[in-house]
This record gives sequence, structure tokens and C-alpha cells, in this order.
Amino acid sequence: MMLVVFLLTGCGASASDTKTEPGKVVADSGEKTDGKQDRLALIEAAQIDDVPSAAEELTSLIKTFKTAVESDDRDEAVRQAERMAALWKSLSGNAGSAQPEKVKQIENDLGGVLEAVAAAEWDKTRLIDLDYSLYQGFRDVKPALTN
Repeated sequence: MMLVVFLLTGCGASASDTKTEPGKVVADSGEKTDGKQDRLALIEAAQIDDVPSAAEELTSLIKTFKTAVESDDRDEAVRQAERMAALWKSLSGNAGSAQPEKVKQIENDLGGVLEAVAAAEWDKTRLIDLDYSLYQGFRDVKPALTN
């Protein structure tokens, strides 16, 4: 029984021993993802000192993401999607239970964005639709974060 516990707790370096930069996808280190929620779960939360400033940064990223998609700037779109997810993961705890349906919508939209920017073939319409939905959802939740 002790051996089983020892094996389950791990005898080597665990995933938590791996240092990643906030906003980076842990999947880059070889982990596989099955869907949009998995991709969001693999993003490291951003370090934020000021909630209102982080909320403004997220709003700005949501607005500029569409431009990156429309101009086929994949690297910038991926960078912005990962940063949006990292900021959201840090901010979502401050949203509380104010609007649980909007919080869930934001998480679904971010997961969809992360999945879509990682796809071999871009569906620009889907990316722009997800971005707009994300904009609307965050606009509704933002006051709860900054009050």
C-alpha cells in the first residue's frame, strides 16, 4: 500500500516543478489537449498588481485581437489570445458570483479562441465572432472587477 501511495505522489519531477512564463501554454512542453477548456486550463495565470489596469489591458487586447486576425498575423493573434487567457485567469477570481453565466461565457469564448488560433486552418469568421462575444461578456463583467 505504501508503494502505491509513493508511486501516485510521484518520484520524479512533477508538472508543478516546471517553470513557465505567465500567459504561456503549458501544452508547448508536450502536453496534449482535447478541447477548448483544456487549452484554457493550460494557460498560466498572469501576475497582476492592479485589477483595474489588468481589466483595461484585457479590454484593449480583446479589441486589437480582431485586427491581428484580419491581417493574418498568426503570431500576434496567438500571443494576444494567450495573454487574454492569462489575464482572465487572474481576474476571474475577482468576478465572484456576480454574473456566473457571463463568467462561463467568457471562459468558453476564450477556450474557443485558444483552440481556433492553434488550428492549422484559420476560420476568421469564427475567431471574430468569438472575439465579439468575448467583448460583450467582458464588458458586462468588468464593472464587478473594478468596483
